[in-house]
Amino acid sequence: MVILRKQSALLSKARQMQNSSKRLSSGIADVLHHSKLKTYHFQNCLPRLPIPKLEDTMHKYVTSLKALEGHPNVTSRSISDTEKAVRVFMQHDGPELHKLLVAHDRQNPNTSYIAKPWFDMYLESRLPLPLNYNPFLVYKRDPNEPMNDPATRCTNIIVSAVRFQNTLNSEILSPEVYYMKNTAKSAAMQTLVKYLPNTLKLRYIPMALNGAFPLDMSQFENLLNATRIPCQDKDELRTYPKSRHIVAVRNGHFYKVEVKDLSGRTHSPAQIKASIHRILQDKRPHNEDSVAYMTTTDRNTWASIRDHLLDTGNMNSLADVDSAIFCMVLDDTKVEDDTESYNSTFLHGDGASRWFDKSFSLIVSSNGEVGLNFEHAWGDGVAVMRFFNEIFDDTTLKPALTNETESDNELVEQHVKPIKFCLDDRSKQAISEARHRYKSDTGRLRVASCEFLDMNKDYLKKKKVSPDGIMQLAIQVGHYKFFGHPAATYESCSTSAFKHGRTETIRSCTLEAQKAARAIAMGSVSSVNNKLASDESYRANVEQLIRKSCNKHNEITKDAAMGKGFDRHMFGMKNMAERILNSGTPALFKDDSYITMNHIILSTSTLASHAVSMGGFAPVVPDGFGVGYGVRDTMVGCNITSYETRDVQGLVDSIESSLRDIYTVL
Repeated sequence: MVILRKQSALLSKARQMQNSSKRLSSGIADVLHHSKLKTYHFQNCLPRLPIPKLEDTMHKYVTSLKALEGHPNVTSRSISDTEKAVRVFMQHDGPELHKLLVAHDRQNPNTSYIAKPWFDMYLESRLPLPLNYNPFLVYKRDPNEPMNDPATRCTNIIVSAVRFQNTLNSEILSPEVYYMKNTAKSAAMQTLVKYLPNTLKLRYIPMALNGAFPLDMSQFENLLNATRIPCQDKDELRTYPKSRHIVAVRNGHFYKVEVKDLSGRTHSPAQIKASIHRILQDKRPHNEDSVAYMTTTDRNTWASIRDHLLDTGNMNSLADVDSAIFCMVLDDTKVEDDTESYNSTFLHGDGASRWFDKSFSLIVSSNGEVGLNFEHAWGDGVAVMRFFNEIFDDTTLKPALTNETESDNELVEQHVKPIKFCLDDRSKQAISEARHRYKSDTGRLRVASCEFLDMNKDYLKKKKVSPDGIMQLAIQVGHYKFFGHPAATYESCSTSAFKHGRTETIRSCTLEAQKAARAIAMGSVSSVNNKLASDESYRANVEQLIRKSCNKHNEITKDAAMGKGFDRHMFGMKNMAERILNSGTPALFKDDSYITMNHIILSTSTLASHAVSMGGFAPVVPDGFGVGYGVRDTMVGCNITSYETRDVQGLVDSIESSLRDIYTVL
């Protein structure tokens, strides 16, 4: 009997494995994994984003301003004037605004003091989304090269994205947690926190004590089935939880592609591949009247034309686009192995085949390169990177099909439907104007990049310096060497360790960084005296300055991540005065120094991921630079954008030279 029971168990297990192998082909809904802890297990016990002490914020503000001395608008006299303005603020407006901000925060215990004003800032901006807000990330190629066939890779991405959706909707996607130690990953710890009650942070405390910090996951609700809707003066975010289709775009033509049946089961990969092939076989020429061009315009113009489109019979067509799980772009462009090609394809494209309002769009080129372009109002890097990484891992490790898998065309006519728009003369005229304006705007963008192969992640760790600190220092040195003065610098830092946290600014232009920059510039290996290469004592002194700069960068990065920066606090007080009290803008925020500090010349960002090959974004001010950079296993590098009035290649060359200087010293 024992043997029979064992045989029965083995047969049962074999049948389960066989059924599992057939899940995709039979269309049964699939998931990425089944977490022991529910997705939002820690959401209601996260700590709240702290509001710094007023005196700490003012001290950090003035200290950061002093690092800009030498900037054309920042002199010792202007710094002295700002210090006086700060003292006046501390005696009058400051304490009252801070007190009111703290009281307002206590009255809203289920969110953070920055969440609503930060959403409002994005949604009230009337600037076009592309170039001003939407960044991009590029996937590494599938290591199995035949799998980079566009239809194959596109299909695998769609299947994996639907798996992600199913896993998230079922709340079996593992919670987002930043693990500093592996002890919290143990089965015993996971079981403990699973059964602890959701009160008094009892779930959170044992994780934190073991070096694991659950992160805010509220933004995941707007990741899929979501879009931004243009409205007069302030846009809206909308979600469509019951969506069963994606929207595909090619040559400016739109298609509704059903990927789930009425019961919620995912179509088979072979059926989805058939849908993609059908779209790729569409021989219609490029659509010069693509409504997508309107998503490249200022938000009030788009809102007005959208209302007109709704009035002229396009309600269902717009609903099909808005409610899609995500947007999949099938681009006929072949992405060459150069920075300009990557940026032109994934940052902006020609506008006809992009719907910049969607929470994100996946863009697949004709040679299988894939990028993700996302709208920024709804969220920051945490949710996007989780999706990005999960999709890469699932498509490369557990692909739904191969390039040899044949399409199942039986139901393709039911699964793929063209989305048609009824356009009158007014709509066509608006689209034509948008198309020409967008071509002009994107034509002014310039890009340049560098890769420095002598440095990489392991090298910098062996030298016991912060990789991010070194890259930020190289950016500071590069700007100083090329332009002769410091610049207001922004590095984004997530505050997702707190409930409804967004970001805080790391002000990488520090006194320590500028002291190192001046010393490096004075003795650069590319300079006449070349003291870094020839003078050992000088080199030793510069090394100490580099390490002090990195240590300071680590300090302010930690402060930012812990909600102890100064920018969001000042933003909150300014918002309190202008919006809640309607008392006007306090004098401190009209000060020339404050304006200079927030005219960000060097907007910088990096994302560490095994799945990312590169990323980028446009400058945030007309005379600025968008600095995407990365520290990889094989090199360090940057991808920088500017508009035509700035010499982006010159800055990139200077940063590369600065990396050489730092390498010489270390």
